Amino acid sequence: MDTRSIATLLLKTTGLVLIVVCVAFLPGYIPIGVRGNEFSIGELLGAAALALGPLAILGALLWFFPGTVANKVVASTPADNGPFDTRPLELVALTVLGVFLVADGLIGAVRSIVLLIYIHRQDLTPVPASVVAHAVATTAELIIGVALCIGAKGVSRVIGRLRG
Repeated sequence: MDTRSIATLLLKTTGLVLIVVCVAFLPGYIPIGVRGNEFSIGELLGAAALALGPLAILGALLWFFPGTVANKVVASTPADNGPFDTRPLELVALTVLGVFLVADGLIGAVRSIVLLIYIHRQDLTPVPASVVAHAVATTAELIIGVALCIGAKGVSRVIGRLRG
């Protein structure tokens, strides 16, 4: 199995994980509409579609077209019988981790926004510390995820320097 095949398999698995995460988070939107009856069904479905829809579409694209992404991530190198280079796999793994963190962060961000709207509608002041802490953690998760997606090569170089 070459690097491109392994990358394709990892990306396909990432797509499936994104779809499963979206389905798993879907029930979390139901209590928001039931508790205070402040949200209509349309708002409930809109919030769920806004948070989970793009991620489910990204998951489906990774599931159905992993080769296209793998061709862009893994550089084509001639096959040789030398030692197996794990750097391309590290790049794919770091990018996959970044995609997962961004997906989870986007879901958390929509949750925090909806919760803040609910708190504002109920005129509950001050905002509970747990809501603020969740928003800060979600922001950090998004930043780390984007950094891994964009800067996977740099992170892989740092890992290589630490090893050697």
